[in-house]
Formats: sequence, C-alpha cells, structure tokens
Amino acid sequence: MNWLILLLLCLLPTAWAEQSIRLPATGVEQTQLVLYSATDYQHMAPLLQAFQRRRPDVAIVFVDFNSQQLYQRFLEEGRDSPADLLLSSAMDLQLKLVNDGHARPWHSDRTDALPAGVHWRHELFALTVEPVVMVFNRDLLGPHALPRSRQELLALLRRDPARFQGRIRAYDITQSGVGYLLATQDSQQGESYGRLLEAFGGLSVRLSESSNQMLTELAEGRAVLGYNLLGSYVAAAVDNHPQLAAVAPRDYSLLLMRLALISRYARQPQLAGELLDFMLSPVGQAALADGGLLPLFTPEAGLTVRPEGPVTPIPLTPALLPALDPLDKQGFIRTWTGSMAP
Repeated sequence: MNWLILLLLCLLPTAWAEQSIRLPATGVEQTQLVLYSATDYQHMAPLLQAFQRRRPDVAIVFVDFNSQQLYQRFLEEGRDSPADLLLSSAMDLQLKLVNDGHARPWHSDRTDALPAGVHWRHELFALTVEPVVMVFNRDLLGPHALPRSRQELLALLRRDPARFQGRIRAYDITQSGVGYLLATQDSQQGESYGRLLEAFGGLSVRLSESSNQMLTELAEGRAVLGYNLLGSYVAAAVDNHPQLAAVAPRDYSLLLMRLALISRYARQPQLAGELLDFMLSPVGQAALADGGLLPLFTPEAGLTVRPEGPVTPIPLTPALLPALDPLDKQGFIRTWTGSMAP
C-alpha cells in the first residue's frame, strides 16, 4: 500500500470523519480504493460487497462524513487527498468541486448513454434520488391530524404552540451542506418557508447536522417534528418505529440526487470508474436499493411516502452555484438565522 495514503487515512481526525471502515479484499489483495461518502455505510454496504464479489482483489476504504465536512476536508487535503471517489447528496458542493477543476471526466458505454439531466460534463454523475419529507411522531401529535402541507403545518404550530415548544428539529445550515442546499431551494418556492422559519424560531427549534440524528430524537420522543429529512433514511426509520409518520407535502416536495465524482488526484481513477459504472448498472442499482436508497431510474419502486402534490427536482445545472458565493452565502445564512431568532 502506498505509505502516504496509509498515513493520511490514519490521521483522519474524528472531528471530521464520523466513521472509517476498511473492507479487506475477499481474494488476494492487489489494490485499494478510497471512497469519501456523505451516505451512511449501512446504505452503501450491499453495493460495496457486490462490487467486491466482482473484484475480489480490491480492498475498499469507506470514510463517512457529513456533506459539508466531506467538501471541506477534500479541499484541505488538495492533491494529497487519498480519495478516489466522492459521493454526496449536497449537489451544489459536488458541482462546485467539478466547476473548480477537482474532478476528472469518465467516459464509458454506460455513462455515455446517460440522459443529460443526470450528469454534468461527464465529470459528475447521479446515482440515486432522494425525496425530501417532513416526519412526525404521531404519539406526540395528540388529537391533531398529520399536516399535509406547509400551510397546514404553520396553522398547527400557531394553534398549539406548547406541543411543539423545543421539539422541532431541522438542519443546521451552517454545518450541513445538504441542509444549506435544501434551505436555498425552499426559499425559492414562495413565502411559506419564511413564515415557517419564524414559527420554528419562536418555538425554539433545535438544529442538527444529519437526518439520522433527527430521526433518533423523533423515535425516542424528544421531538414531534423533523423538517426536510432525506427520504431513504426516513423509510428505514419508519419501518422500525411505527410511531413515526412521513409526509411529502402537497404544496411541493423537493427531490435531490446523490452525486459521484472521480477525484482529479485519484490514485486509482480506472478502478473508481469501474465502481461508478457498477453503481449505474442494473445490478448496482439493485444493490443500492437493497441498502434502502432509491434507484436513479426507478425510484418509485422504493418509495414508502408518495408525494401528494408537485415534485420539484433540484436540477443539476450551474444555477446551483451562485448561492455558494461567499458573500451571498453569508447573507443567506444571516437572513436565515435572523428569521429563526426567538
């Protein structure tokens, strides 16, 4: 193994990496692939294990970050990064890495056949989709019916504020790349989001870096509402905790894509491309579905929450980039924080 890669992996600080797992080669090890991921390992395990059955000579190092940490860590490492492949649902951050020259193109029969809307310049590729939903603890809602839209939710918060005081969970957009992306997209959909933020602030919303953290608090009865959670994580939680209910709001439901890129500095670019092709293959898409993720081309097969109104896909275009301009981002976060001030 290249000594520099080993050193970098050993030095990954716990403040950055939530989890680092090494999957040894199932045969005689010849090479190692390093995957930086903002998708939890349990969702990726069936895919990685299926890939190793095809390539028993490959060991895989899987390093799990939240989306903002993944982006910042990769930039800090620069050319010394051990990452071969980066996987994240923070579409804007992934696109910025490509736009700033940190990805290398990949062409294959499979990727060349992809529709234009699910890749960018053959450097960034969609693998799965994620519906964005609200989640409620039904046991804590008392006599109230599930709100089916943001307007109904706002009305309920105003009607029974004591029930929700300190028991609303939402993304901390200063710490979560996905949270920031969803907030900027919500802000473009109308005035209801701004009114919701004000209501959340008045009810002492608590902020989180991840959907899974919010789902844990909902399942344990420490929260009534989780706003803008990722659907694949929600589906697993709802299956295990019948007191939880998910709603894809009837006013609109955001839909994002989980994106992969091959690092410009990859030690194993060909192998990273092989894994990318495998992820996009029917077998790979089925393995991702086995992990609870929604396949790119047949997401309806895994949907546990049916949208009740318009679905608003977040497009993979440069329109995502202006919100990442440092001054624009500072201004958005300042406005967002001010809106939620109690």
